[in-house]
Amino acid sequence: MMGRKDDQLCMTIVNLEELIPENHLLKKIDRTIDFNFIYDLAEPYYSEKGRPSIDPVCMIKMLLVGYLYGVRSERRLEEEITLNIAYRWFCGFNIMDRIPDHSLFSQNRRRRFNDSRIFKEIFNEIVTCCIDNGIVTGDNVVSDGTFIPANVSEKSKVETKVIVSQSTVNYLDELDKELSELPGYRKPVTTEVEKIVLKSSTDQDCGYIHQKRKKGLGYLAEMSVDTEHGIITGVDCYPANQRESDIILKHVITQIKDTGISIDQIALDAGYDVGAVHRGFELLGITDYCCPREMHNNALKKGFTYDAENDSFLCMEGKRLNFYRITYKQSNHNYYRLYRIPKKECLECKYLKHCAMDKGAVRINASVFYPAYHANRERCKTDEYFNLKRLRNIWSEGTFAALKNQHNLKRIKKRGIHRAAEECLLAALALNLKRIAQVLFTFYRFWFFQMDNFCIA
Repeated sequence: MMGRKDDQLCMTIVNLEELIPENHLLKKIDRTIDFNFIYDLAEPYYSEKGRPSIDPVCMIKMLLVGYLYGVRSERRLEEEITLNIAYRWFCGFNIMDRIPDHSLFSQNRRRRFNDSRIFKEIFNEIVTCCIDNGIVTGDNVVSDGTFIPANVSEKSKVETKVIVSQSTVNYLDELDKELSELPGYRKPVTTEVEKIVLKSSTDQDCGYIHQKRKKGLGYLAEMSVDTEHGIITGVDCYPANQRESDIILKHVITQIKDTGISIDQIALDAGYDVGAVHRGFELLGITDYCCPREMHNNALKKGFTYDAENDSFLCMEGKRLNFYRITYKQSNHNYYRLYRIPKKECLECKYLKHCAMDKGAVRINASVFYPAYHANRERCKTDEYFNLKRLRNIWSEGTFAALKNQHNLKRIKKRGIHRAAEECLLAALALNLKRIAQVLFTFYRFWFFQMDNFCIA
């Protein structure tokens, strides 16, 4: 006998959690992370008067669902949460609840969370939790930056005249103090020049970059990743024309202050091979392993060798060029370390024409922090360097690939530096949650039925 579906109405009590498989990503995250700390972070942003708002934890979870599953449109996100039982349960809605309208996000972004600070605080809280639970060790960290195109048309590119103050780069206050105590130091001169820069008429905060592999208007996302389990420990966002070596020290210091992470070793690519960066890490107590960059006017190419113990150079005939003083070149606003020997001691030398002359002396201009620069080059000959280089390729490049391909960071959707920072933080937070859940669900599965909210209490 042919059966027919009975369309008679019936009442059913449904527990959404029971409908979701134990190995579902959102269930893993819910079992490992307690998001109630968001209430304390969000409290200053809400008034004590007026009608109750949408639960901030529900709102943040809705955003995270979008970044976890690569849902770029907030309208589409509203539809997905309405239809998907797992999304609905994770965000704290039951089967009968009406999902908030997509305009919830834009209104809160415009009226309440307009500086992206709360997203930074949430990100830092999760990283701090990972440190406390041993998921992040700080033994080996890799840092790098990536270009993310802005949400602008190429036709919006316009030439803009701006007044730029040119001076030496302020890497670190301790570096400036150390520099001022060296012989020959004089205060840098700040000059203002008119420059023509490329900007977008629709997003004034983004910058223009023109390099071999990347070109266009966009933002620079600077991130650090702990190689123990691939947890992102620091995220900063800048215009794309910002030089990475200028910001790396402040990027690291910020995450140390925000999360309390203790970094032992850090791996970087050749774009960070600057003497001031190496010396800055020495002052911070961090050993950096940076890919060496070939210098066009390197004394080592001319046959000189560096004696690190005496801070001097030896020429091919064994003559010693001692450190004399530092010099300041106003043309490029840089300091240099000057090594020299009187020319009269080299008059009979057959290599004299091969050497650089300056006012009766044979001289070498090197990085103002050359001892630290040289120490990095020596470290790059060790097995530890090649091990960290391999880890950097895995975790730095692999993390950026995952963020762009799976977590909405292939292109910035919104406009403005704060909105771009928000997107970078949420994408990094989504990837962190995925990796944290995987680690804890794998190694501490036995504890889940004995402990609620393992990560954050």
